[in-house]
Amino acid sequence: MRFNVKKLWVTAFAVAVCLLSAVFMSGCSSRPVTPDIAPHLIETPETAPERVIDGREEQRLSAIVGELTPTQYRARVNELYATVVYDKKKPIFCDNDPVEPIYVAARAVLDRYVLNGWHSDDDGEYNIVHTIHDYLACNVDYDFELFDMYKNGNTDIENNAAFYMDGVFLNGRAVCDGISRAFDFLCAIDGVDSFRVTGSFASAPHAWNKVKINGEWFNVDVTSDCAYYVGMDGTYRKQLSHGFFLLSDDTLKQFENGHVFERQPYVAQSDYNYYEVGFKRLYVNGKMFDAVIRSQTKLNELFEAIAESGDIGKIEIMLDFPSKTQVNSVDMYVDEIREAYGLVKSDFDTSRDLPYFRYPNGVYLFLIYK
Repeated sequence: MRFNVKKLWVTAFAVAVCLLSAVFMSGCSSRPVTPDIAPHLIETPETAPERVIDGREEQRLSAIVGELTPTQYRARVNELYATVVYDKKKPIFCDNDPVEPIYVAARAVLDRYVLNGWHSDDDGEYNIVHTIHDYLACNVDYDFELFDMYKNGNTDIENNAAFYMDGVFLNGRAVCDGISRAFDFLCAIDGVDSFRVTGSFASAPHAWNKVKINGEWFNVDVTSDCAYYVGMDGTYRKQLSHGFFLLSDDTLKQFENGHVFERQPYVAQSDYNYYEVGFKRLYVNGKMFDAVIRSQTKLNELFEAIAESGDIGKIEIMLDFPSKTQVNSVDMYVDEIREAYGLVKSDFDTSRDLPYFRYPNGVYLFLIYK
């Protein structure tokens, strides 16, 4: 059983990111997706979409005799996963195969959001991985009810779909096991090398992925990039971040309560700075800001623009002040952030814990309320 824990500081509300820190959030309603949650995703499906797997050798899944038991169905889901991810072959299904809808749903995601031209483009692997990461983070709800079952001593949950691909593609609900398997599955269909990693995060069992982009391996933790919180109106929401997107092994290990690898094939030696390269600018109230903020003055200007705009939502940036060397220390930027939040609203209670998520390498997801 694999769950994930991550800290979140939010003023005046209860907050949770993953199961062990979110017991009180079980049974939460589906979150709304804000308009800016995934601006790079493609809105119009391509005509005649092409997937890399279609050019590969076919492999027929094992024969089915009669109706499958839950255990047999689960084994068949694993067979489909192994055929596509490990064997790298195109699956051929039996008539009325109960796992074929999983494959159809996964392909539909790629057909809608992944362009054919990316397969031969220099940035294609990055674009595919970025889209898969954001799609899963935005569209799959974390299964908090499953944790309640586990917490209450119910161990008869090993066949629960949330641990597997069908939880993602058929139910839209999963835990890190199912999310990491779905990530591998989507990458394999579109020809990107991906490897599912198991271990722990913040002392809790956890699963994430390594992915190969332009010959180099990186860590991607989709589950940890889903930020759950409960807003002032009492509804549960989540926001997307890229704080655990394309990181090195050392960065994951050294961050507070860091990731621990059960085994470590395909060493990831570098971090990809999404905020420096992939997401360079953000616009607030008609003003442009760098996604990497390097001074208190610029941070204050950003929050002042937020205050002027009247927007409610989130801002995702990296803080990289020249004077800061230990950016992964817990309180490295707390005073600077408190000063900036004080500019949003005169009576904002900055003496209390501040509403932000903290990620490796000085990345922050700020929640802004008026």
